[in-house]
Amino acid sequence: MNNPFEQIMPLPESDFEPSFGRPGFGQSPSFRPPGFGPPPSFGPPGFGPPPSFGPPGFGPPPSFGPPGFGPPPSFEPPSFGPPPAGQMPLGPPPSFAPSTPPFGIGTSGIQSCLFRNTYIWMFNGSSFWFFLTAVGREFIAGFRWSSRSGWRFQTIARRNIRSYECSRW
Repeated sequence: MNNPFEQIMPLPESDFEPSFGRPGFGQSPSFRPPGFGPPPSFGPPGFGPPPSFGPPGFGPPPSFGPPGFGPPPSFEPPSFGPPPAGQMPLGPPPSFAPSTPPFGIGTSGIQSCLFRNTYIWMFNGSSFWFFLTAVGREFIAGFRWSSRSGWRFQTIARRNIRSYECSRW
């Protein structure tokens, strides 16, 4: 093979592997410090792993955009997670519905109904028994009673609640 560049710098042998250690310190020729990838490939371009850019041990390049801005906000209710043991009501709620209040009282004091059967009237006209276990700024969480399936964990947006009444029974 007649390669004009071989006269200037000979091509490495096929079993050549560069050493990154300091000479004379007893390191094997194949020693690589942690964070360095495989040895450079000497094949034609486009074959082998792509080169990595940046200092070793660092992750992907930072995203470009205004500082302090993250992903877009989520418009779903927060996940309160599964209810802790012992918070689910043990029996059904009262078998009657309280009389509808004359006006909407909102949810400003609903935290006083925590861990109590609470009757809730929604703006969409539905009403049901609810066992409240968590109160957030925008959502409440707890168990909604269904005569078919019993207590089911649910979150409700506070803005959808017209009024409520904590159980005294």
